[in-house]
Amino acid sequence: MHITLKQLKTFRAVASLGQVRLAAQQLNLSQPATSMAIAELENQLGCQLFDRTGNKLLINHQGELLIPLASEMLDRTSEIESLFRDLQNTESGHLRIGASTTIGNYLLPDILARVSADFPKISFNMDIRNTENIINRVTSFDLDIGCVEGPCQHEDIDVIPWKEDELLVICSPDHSLAKCGEISVGELNHQNWILRESGSGTRNIFDQQLGQKLSNLSIKMELNQTEAIKKLVQSGQGISCLSRLCVSHELELGELIPVKICGITMKRILSLLLHKKKYQSHIIQLILKALGWQKPKY
Repeated sequence: MHITLKQLKTFRAVASLGQVRLAAQQLNLSQPATSMAIAELENQLGCQLFDRTGNKLLINHQGELLIPLASEMLDRTSEIESLFRDLQNTESGHLRIGASTTIGNYLLPDILARVSADFPKISFNMDIRNTENIINRVTSFDLDIGCVEGPCQHEDIDVIPWKEDELLVICSPDHSLAKCGEISVGELNHQNWILRESGSGTRNIFDQQLGQKLSNLSIKMELNQTEAIKKLVQSGQGISCLSRLCVSHELELGELIPVKICGITMKRILSLLLHKKKYQSHIIQLILKALGWQKPKY
């Protein structure tokens, strides 16, 4: 047995109005389509629901039994449609955003502050980890959106180019490299490096674009906290490679100095991650728009 909502809706209209013609007008259906829906419902149930008298249909005992059940189901359906229509049109809800360290600490806070001011009924949970961990959490549906600075090739994830960023080699104002102007890659050998940990987007870009060009890469420390790296570099413990987003304030104050390297510019694209099988709710689309991206219309 396969009873459809269309059949029940048609049944209720005919029962209320007593004529196929009037029910068809109310439902914006043709008379043959209305008659067919009633016939199909009666065929499904194995009984007649109306007594035919001329051009009128009078509900019979079996029809009387069905009316309250059909009405309840149609009303429940209407309630469900109304509930989720309201949710779609209301800027409220909760969103789980994952961000790799640089983005989470230096880029997203200002964006989320603006969104919160415009949509105070939206709440956020932001999980800051390295790129590898964010990819894993998006893959397992623990996050609605991921924002990362490292590459992602996972087959279940849509990777959306978002913003451009640049990595800089930095040193303290008292370091010997601070006054060298432009240097060669070879002059970075035997320096004490203080770097982000393996698995971070920043470290991946450094390894690919600069680290592998050094014949003698001396890593003094590996840390997963950018602020700690900056303080160690400021105190003269070594040099590092960090996003311009992370060090813009210190560069303005002269507390850190960018080291220009001949032939090396470390650009990268920051990306948004969405699981291919996750439903993009109204709230997710709203946040994506706030981040500067909109789903293409096909």
